Amino acid sequence: MNNNPQTLCEKLASYVSGNASEDEKSWVRQNTASVKENEEAFRKAEQVWSRTGLPADSYEPDVEKGWQRFQVRVQARTIASPVKKPAYSMWVAAATVALLLVAGLYWTANTNQPAQTSWTEVRTGPNETKTINLADGSQVALNKNSTFSYPTNFQKENRTVRLKGEAFFEVAKAEGKRFTIFAAGTKTEVIGTSFNLRAYAKEPVKVQVVTGKVAFAKTSTDDAVFLEPGQEGVIADKTVRAVKQPIPSPNFQAWKTKSLVFRDTRLESLANELENYFGISIQIKKEALKNCRFTTSFQHPELKEVLAILAETGNLSITQNGTQYLISGPGCQD
Repeated sequence: MNNNPQTLCEKLASYVSGNASEDEKSWVRQNTASVKENEEAFRKAEQVWSRTGLPADSYEPDVEKGWQRFQVRVQARTIASPVKKPAYSMWVAAATVALLLVAGLYWTANTNQPAQTSWTEVRTGPNETKTINLADGSQVALNKNSTFSYPTNFQKENRTVRLKGEAFFEVAKAEGKRFTIFAAGTKTEVIGTSFNLRAYAKEPVKVQVVTGKVAFAKTSTDDAVFLEPGQEGVIADKTVRAVKQPIPSPNFQAWKTKSLVFRDTRLESLANELENYFGISIQIKKEALKNCRFTTSFQHPELKEVLAILAETGNLSITQNGTQYLISGPGCQD
């Protein structure tokens, strides 16, 4: 029997894809039936091929090219921690390579994460925040309307998590092991640092760094920018690479600190931050009012108090119309 790995791969891949000749089929049946382990590898190869739904002509018999493509894809991936490889026999290895060829394996943004058997999921409601303490000593503060997922067997060697919504991360250093967050088509990687990550649906994804250094990229390109304290990274739908800039407002973690600070802030920007903090809608009726500037701060702010102070100090009239607040009046122009 020819035990050359390439021959094994070619014949097995040819068989499960439906491209084998009668002689090849007979050879595969005879040799896979001779050893129990061989038979199991063959059975798995057939199962995976059937799940791919690929037509028979998708089979590519060039093992060398297929293996090279696989190695390039693996080397291009940035994985949070090394994964121990099981010891494969020649037949199991042959089955693996064959599956790579016949299934046309592609590492996409979603499969860029290490496979896990189960995940623990934490959710928050419209007016709810939660704090999650992870096994490595890291802490995650989860904002409202958010979902945070982490492997049930989370440990130092496997620090990969997922986020929908917003969270503030205080990541503990763990023997140089990376901590990776996948959120809305982006990947954030750190070793030990603190930062805010906002990834709500239909919004640009934003990372604001408080301490340490953060790598931020789209998972589809893996072309990261490196952010330091005081810097923000922004990725929108059509952004090829994250935009790096100074953090434009000190209120990026107001949801966590329960404080709002405005320093010579335009009314338009101030209104946007109030909308985000309180979950309201504000309309400024006069264009000229948008340029009025305010310097003030609030600890544990309440909406009525904030609006009353703005109206008094800014010579404004603020009225409520359903769920919307309207700002008018003479303002700073008078």
